[in-house]
Amino acid sequence: MMAADGLGALARLRRLQVAEAKRRMGQMLAQEAAATARLETASLALRAEAAADAVAWRGWLGRGLAERDRAALAQDQAAARRDQAQAALAEARAAERAVEMLREQRAASARRRRLRREQGLLDDAARRGAASR
Repeated sequence: MMAADGLGALARLRRLQVAEAKRRMGQMLAQEAAATARLETASLALRAEAAADAVAWRGWLGRGLAERDRAALAQDQAAARRDQAQAALAEARAAERAVEMLREQRAASARRRRLRREQGLLDDAARRGAASR
């Protein structure tokens, strides 16, 4: 019974790890969405300034391009963090499933042992009944 209790604790730990990985994935998706919005805003600002006033745009262009480049870098970094979180989630789910499979295998093995014992008892009873006739 100790092994079953240990597997139960391990299963709970794996569920907690999956929940944490899901939470982290949600955070990374939110950060990526914010970075994408920042990049879109910077890109739109470049186009809007160009259309508004060509002379003022030339003076602003350096800052606008720098902001767009920073936003693009932030988006790339956020996407990389999201990919890492996604890999961690997949790993946590695989570990959780491995524990579930082990528990199922142990339960099936226990079921087979119980059925063999029951069959042995039936066979013994049948032999005793045949011997007493």
